[in-house]
Amino acid sequence: MQYEYSKYTIIVIPVLIAALFFISCTETKEIGSQLAEDVPNPVSDFTEKDNYKLGLRWYQQGQYNIAKKMWLPMARNGDCDAEYAIGLLYFDGLGVRRNREEALTWWGRAAGQAQPQALNSLGVVYSHRSVPYTRLNCKRGCGEPKDLIEAYKWYGLAEKYGPPREVEFAQRSMNRISIDMSNEEIDKAKILIKDWKPNPSKCTSRDLFIVSLSQTFIP
Repeated sequence: MQYEYSKYTIIVIPVLIAALFFISCTETKEIGSQLAEDVPNPVSDFTEKDNYKLGLRWYQQGQYNIAKKMWLPMARNGDCDAEYAIGLLYFDGLGVRRNREEALTWWGRAAGQAQPQALNSLGVVYSHRSVPYTRLNCKRGCGEPKDLIEAYKWYGLAEKYGPPREVEFAQRSMNRISIDMSNEEIDKAKILIKDWKPNPSKCTSRDLFIVSLSQTFIP
C-alpha cells in the first residue's frame, strides 16, 4: 500500500506543478494586459498623487512603457521634469525606439524652463563629453556638432539655476572645456548666460536625479 501511495504521489505532483505554472502564467499575462489601461502601482505608496514620481517608480523597476504613459501627458502640458524624463527615454531607447533628435527636442523644452538636468545634459551634448557611470556618452557626438560656446552656456545656466549636485557637475565641466576655449569664446558664452531667460518661465523642478542606471533616481 505504501508503494502505491508513493507511486500516486510521484505521478500527481508533477501534474499539479504544471497546472500551477500554467495558471501563474495566465494570471501574469492578464495582469500585464491590465497595466496598460489601469496602471496599478505595487511598488510605491498608493497615497502618492504625483504621476511624475509614480513614473519614476516604474522606471526604477524597468517598466519603461508604463513610465512613459505617466510622463508623456505631463510633458505635453509643459512639466519640465517630465519633459526631461521623456527625452531620456528617447535618448537611451528605453520603452521607445531610440531617437536622439526627439530626445534633444524634449531636453530643449525642459532646458528652456531651466530644468537643471536638462541644462547639464545639453552641455554634455555640445561639448562632446560624457557623464561617468551613465549612458550619457557624447564623445563621438550625439546629433549636434561640437560647440564649446554653446556647451559653456548650458553648463553656466545649470550652475546658475541648479541644485548643489548639478552646480558641482556644471562647474567641473566648465573648468575642463575652458582649457580648449579662447578668452573671447568664454566671454561670448558668459554674455549668452547673462542675457538668457527661461521660456516661458522657470519651472519648479522636483530635484529628483534620474539617470540610466540600476539606481535610477536619488531624492
